[in-house]
Amino acid sequence: MHEKNREYNGYSNYETWNFMLWANNDEPCYHRVQEAVKRCRELGGDAHDLATELRDITHDQAPELKMSFYSDVMMASVREVNYHEVAEHLLEAHDLVDKIVEAN
Repeated sequence: MHEKNREYNGYSNYETWNFMLWANNDEPCYHRVQEAVKRCRELGGDAHDLATELRDITHDQAPELKMSFYSDVMMASVREVNYHEVAEHLLEAHDLVDKIVEAN
């Protein structure tokens, strides 16, 4: 089977872009994600550690749905999120803000 290029708006796929859209624009989600980023940096973690935590948060926050076509599609979409890409992006942004704050 030939895998087509699934890039979407600068991310590896739609699901990853959509995760970042919610992580940056939904206030409760934003705060949860930023707390995870801060905790990761405070504990000396890296992108792998943050990706694992983000995956856990996402699965923990998933609504309880009865088994159906829709629940299968939703969870398949969640599994397609490239959490490592998300973690790298979030840590890079966090470190950039820290550098700006230190410079001032």
